[in-house]
Amino acid sequence: MKLALPALCLGMLVSAAITKSSASAGPALDDDKSRARQPTPAATADPPATSDETPVEFGVGVRFRSVWVPKSVLEVFLERAAGGAQDYGVGVDLTRRRGTTELQLGFEYEHINVGQGVWINKGDDVAAGDEADFVLGPEASGHQLRWFTIEFTFLNHAEITKAVAVRYGGGIGLGIVLGELDHYNIICTNATNASPEPGCVPPSPRFNGQGMYTEGTETLEAYSLPPVFPVVNAILGLQIRPTSHMTINIEGGIRTLPFVGVSSSVFF
Repeated sequence: MKLALPALCLGMLVSAAITKSSASAGPALDDDKSRARQPTPAATADPPATSDETPVEFGVGVRFRSVWVPKSVLEVFLERAAGGAQDYGVGVDLTRRRGTTELQLGFEYEHINVGQGVWINKGDDVAAGDEADFVLGPEASGHQLRWFTIEFTFLNHAEITKAVAVRYGGGIGLGIVLGELDHYNIICTNATNASPEPGCVPPSPRFNGQGMYTEGTETLEAYSLPPVFPVVNAILGLQIRPTSHMTINIEGGIRTLPFVGVSSSVFF
């Protein structure tokens, strides 16, 4: 009987604890059941992901250029030049554009005409017996010097407005020489570097000069030009955008020879 009272007290405590636990757990279980009965809200679809990446566009265009070398520039390398070199070229551009940058593959075909007349090599003195070259133009020789070029050019644009940007860049490529440039080798008579005419001009009726052919007879010779040469581009100009898919470029620079020109491209 001594264990009855403690056992009774222990039983009452356990019973009270169980009752309290049931009372507190009941609402929680009811809440869980209530939550279980509530419909689950439909999962909302995530909005489509937006990309900030600038799209790539491809374009095709045409170019028209005037290529020239002034006589004063040629005479840096020669004692005398009969004139500068100048002509026109036409080409096609294939362009990959992304944002303000363009990668361009260009093809161009040009004639190159030099001044017909007496040309004297650097360091030569015709008064001392050195020969002169009498260079012929295409009308007189029947041959036209020309070239075809292929080049890659990287271009960037600094926007002034949405429709106008400064255009600049550079590139490299290859040129293929076509045709030929012809001349006569002339021994000059009564001539100087400063006054080579008519003493360095061929004596034929076509030219009515007083020089003598080096070979003794009228022998037309073609210059030995490399069949292929490197093309180096440096371009500066303006780009005008009438629409987002069309450009008009006014530019100048160096493409092995100095040039100015205009081009236009349409992008897709």
